[in-house]
Amino acid sequence: MMLSTKNKPVGGEQELGNDGHFYGLTNSGRSSLRWTVRSMCLQGKKVLLPDFVCQVVIDVLLEFDINIIFYEVKDNLVFNLPKYLQDVSAIYLVKYFGHESVSFKDAIDSSETPLIIDDVFGIEPPKVIANVHWCYFNSLRKITPISGFSQLISNKPLAQLRKNQLLEFSDFKYQAKDKKYHFLQSSIGTEDDYLSLLSSAEDLLNSCLGINEPDDKSTFLACQLYRNQLHEYGIRKQNFFTAKEQLLEGQYIDINPDFPTFLPLLLVNRDKVKRELMRYSIFLAVHWPKTTGPHSVLSESILSLPLDSRYTPIEIKRICTLIKRLDV
Repeated sequence: MMLSTKNKPVGGEQELGNDGHFYGLTNSGRSSLRWTVRSMCLQGKKVLLPDFVCQVVIDVLLEFDINIIFYEVKDNLVFNLPKYLQDVSAIYLVKYFGHESVSFKDAIDSSETPLIIDDVFGIEPPKVIANVHWCYFNSLRKITPISGFSQLISNKPLAQLRKNQLLEFSDFKYQAKDKKYHFLQSSIGTEDDYLSLLSSAEDLLNSCLGINEPDDKSTFLACQLYRNQLHEYGIRKQNFFTAKEQLLEGQYIDINPDFPTFLPLLLVNRDKVKRELMRYSIFLAVHWPKTTGPHSVLSESILSLPLDSRYTPIEIKRICTLIKRLDV
């Protein structure tokens, strides 16, 4: 039947145009990175990596005998890539805390070298304009209560492979999260009850060198997250602006994320502040501490302030007041 230009057909199977992308799901950023390396055929080749990066990234690349060379990331998260990249097979970009810096945008707009885009603090991929092979991945376990869920997107077909199951990892994590919930809400149990389970889970993940699929509960919770995205976004955005209003200029990196997760603090006495905050039961994470790679000034001064819906602007204000008092 020819399509009538007068009347649009109604009903039947819903149509969907091909967007030219290829999709995968795993249980973690490291699983998605392994899949990326295989899909981009990077084993034994040279990859340009930022000097401010998670040690896990370095370890995964070394699993594939990749020759790593580093570029410098400045304390405002801006970077300059080398001019000559003829022998580099891929550039590794980190979308730090969901922020697209000027240099990040330039790279995804105009790079002539294939790109690996690490967005473990984000939920949506950037629009990549550069006409090169690229792979993007995130990790919801870094920014939500979800224990094991990472999205992988590529503009070329992903390598065909059989993913493994690592159900014990998610079982341990969800047991630990439940114990922590009851400890915080009803003073049931002890901190060690959930901390030991969390440690066991991470040890299990660290010992696994495969590519693992997400568990069913994590997949279901990921669907819920996207369904409630606007509500969660509103709370996080309010906490984000509250923190920036309360802190002194120079005590944080001025980012502009699509989906706020953490505000990166830039503190003169980071370790002292982190230690003193623990006395008030405030446990702030250090993302990307020192690695086996080159020295990064950010690794010694950055601290992450969580902005998610567990916290109110009043609580964020209290934490910021303590930080201002302690960072002297």
